[in-house]
Amino acid sequence: MGKTLLIAEKPSVGKDLAAYLGIISRGKGFFTCKNDIICTWCIGHILEQADPDCYDPKYKKWRAEDLPIIPEKWILEPIPRTREQLQTIKNLLKDTTAVINAGDPEREGQLIVDEVLDFLGYEGPAKRLWISALDIRTIKKGFANLKDNKEYQNIKNAAICRSNADWLVGINVTRGLTLAACQPETVLSAGRVQTPTLSLVVDRDREIENFQKKPFWILRANIDHPNGSFIATWNPNELSAGLDAEGRLINEGVGDEIINKMQGASGLVTARKNDLKSKKPPLPFLLSDLQKKAEDKFGYSPKETLEIGQGLYEKHKVLTYMRTECRYLPNEMFEDAPSIIECLKKQGIEGAADADITIESPAWNTKKQGAEAHHGIIPTEVMPGHLSIEENNIYQLVARRFLKQFYPDYQYYSSSVEIEAEGEKWNGNGILLKELGWMVLNDQQTKDKLLPTMAKGDAVSFAGVEKEQKFTKPPSRFTEASLQVAMTEVHKFVDDPVIKARLKENSGIGTSATRTNIITELQNRNYLEKSGKTLISTARGRELIDKIHPSLKNPGMTAIWEDALNRICEGELGKTEFLTELTKRMSNMVKYALATRFSENVMGKVYRCLCGGYLSRLESKNKKGKYFWVCSKGQENGCPLRSDFNGAPGAAFMDRPESGPPCPHCEKGYLIRFESNRKMGHYFWACSTGKKGKCPLLRDENGAPGKPVIDPKAPQAPCPEKGCKKKVTLIQSQNNKDFYFWKCSDPSHPLRKNDNGKPGDIIVFSSK
Repeated sequence: MGKTLLIAEKPSVGKDLAAYLGIISRGKGFFTCKNDIICTWCIGHILEQADPDCYDPKYKKWRAEDLPIIPEKWILEPIPRTREQLQTIKNLLKDTTAVINAGDPEREGQLIVDEVLDFLGYEGPAKRLWISALDIRTIKKGFANLKDNKEYQNIKNAAICRSNADWLVGINVTRGLTLAACQPETVLSAGRVQTPTLSLVVDRDREIENFQKKPFWILRANIDHPNGSFIATWNPNELSAGLDAEGRLINEGVGDEIINKMQGASGLVTARKNDLKSKKPPLPFLLSDLQKKAEDKFGYSPKETLEIGQGLYEKHKVLTYMRTECRYLPNEMFEDAPSIIECLKKQGIEGAADADITIESPAWNTKKQGAEAHHGIIPTEVMPGHLSIEENNIYQLVARRFLKQFYPDYQYYSSSVEIEAEGEKWNGNGILLKELGWMVLNDQQTKDKLLPTMAKGDAVSFAGVEKEQKFTKPPSRFTEASLQVAMTEVHKFVDDPVIKARLKENSGIGTSATRTNIITELQNRNYLEKSGKTLISTARGRELIDKIHPSLKNPGMTAIWEDALNRICEGELGKTEFLTELTKRMSNMVKYALATRFSENVMGKVYRCLCGGYLSRLESKNKKGKYFWVCSKGQENGCPLRSDFNGAPGAAFMDRPESGPPCPHCEKGYLIRFESNRKMGHYFWACSTGKKGKCPLLRDENGAPGKPVIDPKAPQAPCPEKGCKKKVTLIQSQNNKDFYFWKCSDPSHPLRKNDNGKPGDIIVFSSK
């Protein structure tokens, strides 16, 4: 019997699984365990999508005519920093007769191991270990229920489709937008998940900025009944005066009239209700929920919460898998609940002693898990050792949410009364607790608010009416945590009711493993910036959203793609169908991107070459700090390299001619035609003897030498530039005989307008 190779997703998990199996010895990058099992690991993805130039060297240069780039056969390459571990797995596979895929319990975890096996050409038998926690009990159950790895082929296909889709959109649209912006030093990145996430922030920011605060008033009456007093709120009808479209009272005068009318008024009880209501406990946490709760309660950033949670999962083994997209728990896990609660009891955690293990809340529902078999974050039966304050805070949040599943429903009587007096209606509400249930574990408790005993037809009197001024409020700006929740619950930002319904359960933009990185990337790209805890879109981010292809920024459209990936997991959609549909859209997306025109004040000034291409500023490889300009169509059109003139393109570099027209002034040298540094496409003639010959510069007249640029008899004046002791000379424009300007003998100084015979403001030239 040969050896079995177990491949985990990361070293820490590989070590835990090896310890369970029984370590015999350790090698570099693996453990030898009992029963001829070798434990090794990946380090996350150790393969990555190849760059476009791996498919064809011509793609190394970004060119519009090469887009869209759509590989016929996808290429993966080893990541340099993990190449050694890949070689270790390759060597171990030579003596292996079976493999166990022990990637994390998600589609990406499935792919991380499977893609290595495919890359290394392994075709032997493989099993799948799918566990959501690293305690001994869970690991034991996992090994007892190993399944054929082929059963997870659909999940692997979904992960491949996700990877390929991200590559297609990221490479093609990013190149198209960057080429359109004509700013090669600034990459305008776009992405299947990144762009709609940015759109959520841009839309929210604009909603806030365009929001106009408006006052409104609430009227509350003190009402007396023989059995007691209570407060009722004015309930206007649709025809009441002074209301806005939302039914709020916006006319203070109308409110004053009602107050006066109700002084000493009598009324009748026209309706009385007393309904028993019940509320189920909140479902267990998924990662984005936990991050939002930790930010609100403890001020932890989403990244901090994830890191703390990962430590509780991997190091301490007291929590289940963190990067989950599902709030529900499998029904078969209900049998583990007593041992988990017993562990919480031993720690003295509030609520554990009174938990009723016979209660099976709606959280236990295997059907709600989806194809990837994720489940909500819950404690394990492992007793925590020493936890830091931060670790304990997160652990307590998860434990308390889990314990709520073993408490009765929260039940209360909701009482309401309707009063009519002087043609106006008033509503009073009360609450009477019947069973606190799981609410006993909340930080804040609901209190009774009782209405007097009364019946329909009872008489009441008004002791007075008060008005309270309030103001309409805009929505809150996104924080990192609330944006992650929005990405998870993207259905709330979709108007189409059919799509909204499809996306409501376990769908969203991105995954829990990628959302934090996506938000960080948006900040690194200068699309978002942070102000305190809030995220605000930049001018660049807004312009990108305004001008990018509508389907790329639509959260609903992107979530539909994510929903399609889930359908691939479930076997309802094929990998080929998904990618075929996506590649069809690439051409339109690229055309749209290349046709985009960005404003200079946001993306920077664009300098156009005389051929129509755009000029890019590059630093010299041979001389640091020296720059030159190159045309985007230079190789095709023979456009020359240009000098750098104060950060703008200057004259074209040219080979010095060996001869030319004789100089009419010194009769020793010959004339050379130069391009102006200040204005592209404008030329002058200079003598080959240079400054030593003191020959004047000559104008260019249709490609031939003309009159001197500076008339020897022209007026002169002191140069206005600070510290300059040279003279400026009044010169007539070559193109406009009625236009004169002042030029300093120091060529680095700017030209100036003529202001009634004196040097005026600096002249600014546009090279676009």
